[in-house]
Amino acid sequence: MARARKILWAVALASLGGLLFFLYRRYVLLAPAPTLTWAYQGTTYELLSPRMLAVGLVLPVLLYALGKSLADLPWPQRVLSVVLRFGFLALLGVALGRLSRTSTTAKVCTIYLVDVSESVPVEALQDARGEVQKLLDAKPKDDVLKVISFARRPRVLDLAQEGKQAPDIGRHEGAGLNAGSNLQAAMQLAYGLFPPGYLKRVVLLSDGLQTDGDALAEAERAKQLGVRISVASFRRPVPGEVAVRELKLPPRVKVGEAFEIHADIYASRPTSARVRLFQGEALNGLDGVRKLDLKAGDNDVVFKSIVRVAGEVTYALELDEIAEDKFKENNRVATTVDVPGKPAILFIESNSSHASYLSSALTAQQFDVDVRPPSAFPGSLKELERYDFVILSDTPADRFSLDAQGLVEAYVRDLGQHHHRAHPPGPHGWQEGERDPLRRPLPRHRSLRLHDRPGHGDGQGRRQGRRRRPPALRPGRGHRL
Repeated sequence: MARARKILWAVALASLGGLLFFLYRRYVLLAPAPTLTWAYQGTTYELLSPRMLAVGLVLPVLLYALGKSLADLPWPQRVLSVVLRFGFLALLGVALGRLSRTSTTAKVCTIYLVDVSESVPVEALQDARGEVQKLLDAKPKDDVLKVISFARRPRVLDLAQEGKQAPDIGRHEGAGLNAGSNLQAAMQLAYGLFPPGYLKRVVLLSDGLQTDGDALAEAERAKQLGVRISVASFRRPVPGEVAVRELKLPPRVKVGEAFEIHADIYASRPTSARVRLFQGEALNGLDGVRKLDLKAGDNDVVFKSIVRVAGEVTYALELDEIAEDKFKENNRVATTVDVPGKPAILFIESNSSHASYLSSALTAQQFDVDVRPPSAFPGSLKELERYDFVILSDTPADRFSLDAQGLVEAYVRDLGQHHHRAHPPGPHGWQEGERDPLRRPLPRHRSLRLHDRPGHGDGQGRRQGRRRRPPALRPGRGHRL
């Protein structure tokens, strides 16, 4: 008799386990939807991870342990113990299954994001205010509408007349606040304005010219937060605008070898413009001035150029003669390229026939020598900075202008370069000692060595010239004579 009860008990446990597994397989494993949903009294409940209900399959194990228990307890107490344990497992399965309750609402909160940057015409801002007013007049009583204007930074605009009248939409006050468009910042501000229990809607009014932030990445985040975004463009034509975005040079430029320069020019509408390319202070020799017919969008303009002297060379591109251009500040761009080559020396000599010996000696030592008369001295520091050393030889003071002296002072003081002057002091009009205009402004740590050339001036000057011979030059920057 006892053996029969054990067999019946085992069969009952196996049947219960099979039934539980059958239900779990049919309603969880083979369910068409990944979640388990049911409705009760008008409320929808949903288990987001129903596979966690598998913890209920251990109920036969609990009943088997009840039959094997050696505890001397009344059978009602044993049954109550099993029920409580199974209840705990059921609650644990529901908790792990992520039970959620879904309610339906028809209340909508709409937030208008209006672009007020300088690229948007003023007339388009008035059109945007009219669109907001139409939505205010047509919205249901329970719906909510809010307005955010944005350029570089977003701002919340308060509705007038207790939320029944659209606010004035205009530019932001402050220097530089309207010179950009950050759609991402405006969308992030909108997240905090949605009241709980409302459907989240965003309407974006913009010309689409984003300058800051990443609107596409923020749109993906808005989707995860349950925010639906609608985009509406302005019907007014965009203002005429031409801008130089970038000036691209090759990564390596060689002296005497032609290369191409690419200019990236943007135009909001088809137009014409004059383009000038400068190499240093002068127009580019190969291709300096061009009249262009620009198409709407990006334009790739190619120039040819060549560098004759090694060192840092600055290229600048300028646009002018444009029929309609709203922002003239972005019509110029400059970039600098470092051209490797021999050390460059500027040799200023009044008599060109006297420069041949020293020029030949420097050239033999792998220097690039540029011999000029005093009247051809560079007119700007930008042109002078290409040289590693400057030599003034037999140059009278009255032929070396005050502007040129100021450039030499800035060349030594600001750029940290050296220069050498070779002539006797008296006959050329230069002062001696601290009264020398080229010696006086130089800082103490800069070297300036004056050398009286043999064969000029008095006998004492010639003797000094024979005693003090300049050292040999070696290639490199910052050489001393």
